[in-house]
Amino acid sequence: MAVRWSSIHEQLGEQPRDLNYDLIEAAVKHGVVETESLDWKQTLPGKEEKQLEEFAKDVAAMANTRGGLIVYGVAEERGKGRAAGILGVDASEGAQRRLRKLAANRVHPIVAGLDLLPLTSPDGALSVLVLSVPRSADAPHLIGQQDRVGVPYRSGAETDWMRERDIERAYADRFGRRSAESKRLAELVDETTEQLDLSKAWVVAAARPTAPLAAISAPPTRQDVQKLMQDALGRTLHVLPYEMTGDRWIPSHELGDSVHNPRVGLRRWVMRVAPVKGDPDLSVYVHVEFHHDGSLVMAFEAEGWGTRALPDDQHQVVCTMVEGFASDFVALVDVYARSLGGQAPLMYRAEIRRDDPGKPLVAIDLGRHGGFTSGRYEQVPGSGRVRRFVPVFGEVPVVADTEVLRDVARELAGDILSQFGVARFILFRTHAG
Repeated sequence: MAVRWSSIHEQLGEQPRDLNYDLIEAAVKHGVVETESLDWKQTLPGKEEKQLEEFAKDVAAMANTRGGLIVYGVAEERGKGRAAGILGVDASEGAQRRLRKLAANRVHPIVAGLDLLPLTSPDGALSVLVLSVPRSADAPHLIGQQDRVGVPYRSGAETDWMRERDIERAYADRFGRRSAESKRLAELVDETTEQLDLSKAWVVAAARPTAPLAAISAPPTRQDVQKLMQDALGRTLHVLPYEMTGDRWIPSHELGDSVHNPRVGLRRWVMRVAPVKGDPDLSVYVHVEFHHDGSLVMAFEAEGWGTRALPDDQHQVVCTMVEGFASDFVALVDVYARSLGGQAPLMYRAEIRRDDPGKPLVAIDLGRHGGFTSGRYEQVPGSGRVRRFVPVFGEVPVVADTEVLRDVARELAGDILSQFGVARFILFRTHAG
């Protein structure tokens, strides 16, 4: 993942842009100094226990404070913390795997969102390796073994140890953050629900970064949002390809022309399908919001679409639509987080909403009998009616590969469908439970 803003950018007076080798050279030329969020390291950690402990201490301290960069391969002026020269280090995949393994084994809990960025000179002679550490929502992170543990943090350019009262406060902050994030996710779902035509059942999901974006992050432009939707379409088809099934629903496709003309909202961009008849302020079919703070909301009408097969006294949720929604939502979250340079995972909340809570929800799908698929929708055999849907929660990691995103989407869809007693996926072709 690209690093678009850092203490290096700030000290050089740069605008947000991808960190590259030229900026490292400029940092050396101008003597950029170490800060709370920047640490120069001449060499990679060796095999000695003292060096391994120091590496874990550096990572945990950054994660426990405000995050930042540890740059390997740059010598510093002794006693002043100024970048003095590029010496270079091994930035190969093997070296990167070693650092990831060290961080995972020696920092507790694991720091989610660690990223490594190799930067090589134009002539290929020298490389530096940048370890990007997010401000962690799981702080405080401990290091040490057996009965020797400690909690480091950054104090200016130095790394110190937390005292007992500092640790107590850090844990209180962690639990407070989680409570606040859960509350804000619920608010996002409620705000979105007020904009939907709930005469039919909708799947609504909201996601938020577990750590705030850099304050300097510029909000996305209309053109950015247009490109995000194009990229998300490609991503969702990797997560859940057409080849897996002929019943693949792509909810974001239903946005139609609104993808090319996002509407401005309060610190957000909104894409929606307005009704041909009825209240023009309510969305039908699909609704997507990109918030400037990195949050994202998606809602999809999972009922109807010419598939009504049961009495009107029940809301009919199409299983394959839920699976398609899960894939689209995870793809959108992944693409948006990458575009903003986020490092920490995003927490999500998903629900099924309708205007008549007394009207039960029923899972339906095309009749499938012995490998034959009928053209009629029916209640999924063995499933039951749901009168009170329980919100589901999870995390979407950042910079994850396709298999990981597929697992997240599968888990989201499974948490929704299992409440109906549906254990077998159609699109993912995987058995759950």
